[in-house]
Amino acid sequence: MKRQEQLINLSREHHQSLRLAKKCIDTANSGAAGPCKALCEEIVSIFDQEWDRHFRNEEATIFSITADLSGTIHDLGEQLLKEHERMREMAQVMRQGKTDCSILQDFGVLLRDHTRLEERELFPRVEKEFSAAQMEQIRKLT
Repeated sequence: MKRQEQLINLSREHHQSLRLAKKCIDTANSGAAGPCKALCEEIVSIFDQEWDRHFRNEEATIFSITADLSGTIHDLGEQLLKEHERMREMAQVMRQGKTDCSILQDFGVLLRDHTRLEERELFPRVEKEFSAAQMEQIRKLT
């Protein structure tokens, strides 16, 4: 899907999110405890530098703008922000040692659905509803 320049980096990172989500779901569906634990540990090791950094970029740019808007785009921003918080909580649970297939499955499904919602609903609305100045704010911070 063609994206405006200001959203390209975030959109590229979404591709990586979808790859991780699929890997989580596939690994969890295998039911093998060892690979589930290993992937949870991998997620924890990169979460802050990769995934939480991505979340913070979206929050500082897109969600800070949607918070001041009304209607569907505002509601999407609120929902997606809550999903960021839920994924942070899940990563913390993994960090504390819960590294089984069930948490990996839940994380993968949430990450997949969250990423698809941003790509399919939020980003098209951002491209349509944000001003040039708001789009430039995204480009500067991502």
